[in-house]
Amino acid sequence: MADPHPRLSARDLLGPSALFLGALLIAVAVAIGPLLGTDLKKVPLDVDQTWVADGSADTRLLDRCSLEGRRAAVVDGTVSQQRRILTVQPSDSRVVTLQAGTALGLVGKDASGDEENSCDEPTLAAAIDRVTLDRRTAAPTGRSQVQYDDERAAVPITDRRGYTYLLPFGFDPDDAQYFDPVTRRTLPLRAVGAETMGGRAVTHFVVDVPDTDLAVAQQDPRAVLTKPASWFGDLDATAPDEVLTATLHHRATRDLFVDTVTGVIISERAQITEVYRFVPEVRTRSAALDDFTLTNLSTTLTSDHQSMREAADYAAGRAWPVAVATRAVPVAAGVLGTAALVMGVWWSRRRPDEAPATD
Repeated sequence: MADPHPRLSARDLLGPSALFLGALLIAVAVAIGPLLGTDLKKVPLDVDQTWVADGSADTRLLDRCSLEGRRAAVVDGTVSQQRRILTVQPSDSRVVTLQAGTALGLVGKDASGDEENSCDEPTLAAAIDRVTLDRRTAAPTGRSQVQYDDERAAVPITDRRGYTYLLPFGFDPDDAQYFDPVTRRTLPLRAVGAETMGGRAVTHFVVDVPDTDLAVAQQDPRAVLTKPASWFGDLDATAPDEVLTATLHHRATRDLFVDTVTGVIISERAQITEVYRFVPEVRTRSAALDDFTLTNLSTTLTSDHQSMREAADYAAGRAWPVAVATRAVPVAAGVLGTAALVMGVWWSRRRPDEAPATD
């Protein structure tokens, strides 16, 4: 008598198992990219980058020793800029706060060119910039402040817009803005081309920073200079002992080379011009006073090779997990899932073996 409840053999389960496995792998192929890729594309919580930029050979700057002398002097010098970007609090699954400490200083000797007689510390300018970003878009959330002088409180920035230290994954080069912490301006990022740098494909952006009076934009006492007229030079319409006030004006052209995939800035170049100009009530006295400028700094800063290599390696390290999660794994899962489905359908439709005869 035949068994009313025949047991299913392993061969009988092979078809349904293959169909289930194929459907599971297809679901993984569809879902894993959006699920993992979105999180991997966020601004990470462990940002720690160091940048070094060297000044050009034609750098000119105000002799710091002449600040206490009888007359201003502008000399040649060697400068370098260093920046450290770190993740600080508040940072969580939605936002990340970056703190960037930037210092521009003299290399090897002071501004007077005398290695043995430094008039002051070698730092020419320094700032600490703190900004909280949305981790998905890398856009400022409204919490930001910049400190330009260690003896004064940080300046809060409530209307900050634009990128400064990084761009998001998949950024739109035609709709990008830059926030300049020096002048506190939001400016257009102009995409001017594409090239390869450090083995990475980069988008070349240019930012034009217009002339800005730093005495208005910052809270740094070095942005205001009050001296007798004779200290500035031979000036018309003024007595030599008349005290005049000049403020520091900054303008720059910044080139950013941004990794096209990850938004990591691979290299930077900044052509900077800073001059002291008399305040408006002095400039109105004559055309000569209106045209007068005293160089504080003229240089072009360019990221050194080590900074570029480290940034390129960092970009590659951010790119490959996303590529694996959004391309390699879905493709592999899709191929295996399709193969499993085909095998399951074939196995389910095959002609069953004839049952053995029974007495």
